[in-house]
Amino acid sequence: MGASPPKHSVTYSAKTDIFSPRGDDMEREIARLNWHEFKQTVENIDGVILPVGTVEVHGCTNLGTDITIPEFLAKKLADRLDLLIAPTINYGITRTLLPYAGSMTVSPESFENYAHDVAVSLVESGFKFVVFLNGHGGHIDELARLALKLWRETGAKSIVLHWWQFCEPLTREILGESGGHSALDETYMVMAADESLVAPELSTPETTFLVREGAYPYPNAGLILQYKEGEGTPRFDKDEADRYAEAVVDYIERYIREVLAGWLQNGV
Repeated sequence: MGASPPKHSVTYSAKTDIFSPRGDDMEREIARLNWHEFKQTVENIDGVILPVGTVEVHGCTNLGTDITIPEFLAKKLADRLDLLIAPTINYGITRTLLPYAGSMTVSPESFENYAHDVAVSLVESGFKFVVFLNGHGGHIDELARLALKLWRETGAKSIVLHWWQFCEPLTREILGESGGHSALDETYMVMAADESLVAPELSTPETTFLVREGAYPYPNAGLILQYKEGEGTPRFDKDEADRYAEAVVDYIERYIREVLAGWLQNGV
């Protein structure tokens, strides 16, 4: 049986050429626009990036790592794809590292309801699609449900992108190994965004823990979590970090372009 039609039809019209950015001087962050600027801008831009993260312990980077990275990516991508950037959802669902200093959480129900209301409000403000640029693994299921619910209720399309999962093949290609929590991939992205947020001295064998399938310690027994033995130990080469971050931006940009082109070509 086919999917039920949305209650309110929204047609993606490509009001602007998404492949031709307007220029680096355009303000992309909604929170920095006044009402008049927003009204004029949203009439000509179909999509918005909504960064999503949480406040959680990371072994050698800031508590807001899962916020810093999607915000960094959003700023890089918005000009390239002619999108605006919504204010970040900063508090998410923190689970296995919640007992550690600085970790904070909201309930799954609160997160899902709040993220839903924010997304609906963005659509009601004039956007035709939302890119949920997620930096945290604790609310993956909630965002998946939200994407479907958003379409059913408003007709708006969305892309839910968990950057570290999506970029895993690229991480292995560029860095030669997989990443992890506060591991090589996250550390390099934070270093590219703001090197002052990285504390190399906190990356130690004592703070590093190998997550094993079939075992579930609570809380997790380390602040830097590796998912493959011998892989993901943070490095602190700024040049390598910048090259990796640029490759990540390119990789995500290409995918979003593919999705937008597919929507247009297939009439949704």
